[in-house]
Amino acid sequence: MSVEDGNIRRLTAETEPTLVTPVQRGGFGHSRPRILVASDCPSTEALKQDMRRHGFDAWSAPRGRDVLESYQEYDLLLLDTNLPDLDGVSLCQAIRRESDLPIIGFTAADAEVDRVLLLEAGCDDCVEIPYRARELVARIKAVMRRTGTARRAEPAGQEDDAALEFGPLVIDTPRREARLGGRAISLTRKEFDLLHKLAQEPERIFQRQELMSDVWDYPASHRISAQASRTIDTHVSSLRGKLGNSEWIITIRGVGFRFGVPVPEDDTAVSDTGTTGPTRPAGAGGDPLALRRPRLVRVRNANESGPSGSY
Repeated sequence: MSVEDGNIRRLTAETEPTLVTPVQRGGFGHSRPRILVASDCPSTEALKQDMRRHGFDAWSAPRGRDVLESYQEYDLLLLDTNLPDLDGVSLCQAIRRESDLPIIGFTAADAEVDRVLLLEAGCDDCVEIPYRARELVARIKAVMRRTGTARRAEPAGQEDDAALEFGPLVIDTPRREARLGGRAISLTRKEFDLLHKLAQEPERIFQRQELMSDVWDYPASHRISAQASRTIDTHVSSLRGKLGNSEWIITIRGVGFRFGVPVPEDDTAVSDTGTTGPTRPAGAGGDPLALRRPRLVRVRNANESGPSGSY
């Protein structure tokens, strides 16, 4: 695709733009809607820049498999039907089986069959190429209003105007930030949503189906798929790595996950033999529920300053 005076057309050059995933670009500290452009055309960069000028946070994926791995992090997908590894109709069908992500497809002006197939596959709208930038932006906003995505992308309301503190970990809800020991942690949108979901009810065990429904908008009536289950595992693993300790999120085998608090490294005790070592709760080697229970230190206004509490 190529942009010329606000228009876009298909090129034959086989230049592949670099995929930029949410993990690579850092955490989200703003409320601009995130758009993923699925295209391997050399003009993709120009399209992204155009979207950014209109207030969107736009990124790209050159292959269908890249889209399937990262689409959960975005608010809308712009789909080029001619990807090198997967056709647009098949890709749209695969996403629709797992998500209600808004999708707008690009089709040629004379490709009526393509438009019909995309719409039947679950595409929310189609735009003919070459397109007018103002029309594309208007269609994006209309689809986001219709699907409720625009409301989900807005900043958190006043009812969430609080920060959760668990010892060194502070989860700042309105700013959508997490800090560990006073240091900001770079989290993707879904990583923050998952962490915040678990921390809101630290004593509760969340089932995978519930997390997929609440965090990823997975249809509650659908049985969770293997791909959806891997999505949760990937995000949990990433969060554990960024938090520096796997005990911040406890796996309850065969059930789901719950929030946890690691035992401090300097938390030592004298054993029966007179040696010292880190204390572990009784039964920590067996029942995962016996691991140290999380205790909410305090809930405070996000604008409040001062040192974090201890635990």
